Amino acid sequence: MFSKVIRKKVFVDTEEGYFSYLELEGIDKSEPLVFFHATGLNCETYLELLEKVYLKLDSKKTIIAVDQRGHGKTTLKADPNNLESWDQYAVDADIFLRKMNITSAIFFGHSMGSIVASEVIKRGAYKVSNLIMLDPVLFYDPYTAIFSEIKNKFVLLKSNDKVVGAAKRRDKFESFEQATKHYEGRSMFKTWPMESLKNYLSGGLIEEDSGLKLSCSPIWESKTFETVSFKTYRTLNYLNIPILILRAKQFSTFSSKGMKYLSKKNNFEVIEVEGSHFFPIENSKKTANFINKFIFQNND
Repeated sequence: MFSKVIRKKVFVDTEEGYFSYLELEGIDKSEPLVFFHATGLNCETYLELLEKVYLKLDSKKTIIAVDQRGHGKTTLKADPNNLESWDQYAVDADIFLRKMNITSAIFFGHSMGSIVASEVIKRGAYKVSNLIMLDPVLFYDPYTAIFSEIKNKFVLLKSNDKVVGAAKRRDKFESFEQATKHYEGRSMFKTWPMESLKNYLSGGLIEEDSGLKLSCSPIWESKTFETVSFKTYRTLNYLNIPILILRAKQFSTFSSKGMKYLSKKNNFEVIEVEGSHFFPIENSKKTANFINKFIFQNND
């Protein structure tokens, strides 16, 4: 692990367990960059990206990346029967930020994580100067949201590859080496660098009597996909800060129509980048370049 990265934990007063998070401590701690990961992953998955952003900022900014409920090393109870919407993740993010005494920040996130970040900003408890959304699961206008929600009610969305794949994902292994061999070159991991795959497993596997298992259970991951937020367009209408959206050229969760729609809004910069939905992992160097350029442009 990069020498500047420290894994820490912060306990929650109202329930058992704690948030686990990574911190890259910078010279300036007053406005950290706070990162939120995608469904089924964990903050350690993005170590390559976090390190590059940190170094390009000359170690001046502190970066904090949290494992969300049911993911990574965070130990808060994750009962799929109690997960009704992504609001749960936004509520958790608010609790985490308060426990960390963070009042001013720059938010960035991947996929679901960027939606969670936008919802926290809308709630207005924090001074967030910029938002960076990496291929968000974004329903950008009422028509798109309503149509997608109707599909979901008729169980069409629930039969998609992500939901089915998540529910069937193998989650128990005899060793780290077995888990690595199992996932290497498979499904969404095909395009991942080996180092990122190992980071994902390092951050996502926990010990049990018979070996190792993924801390994000297949059922919890599948339920998260099923409870996708459809009202993002309402959230975005509240935000008056500079927002960068990086959209994947292949297999994006944000449509090209949405890209054109939001590009017309003054506070949005929308850029299409080469790669799949996992481009922040596939090409962390290029992603870091976009992020740092945006931060420099809007924080002179």
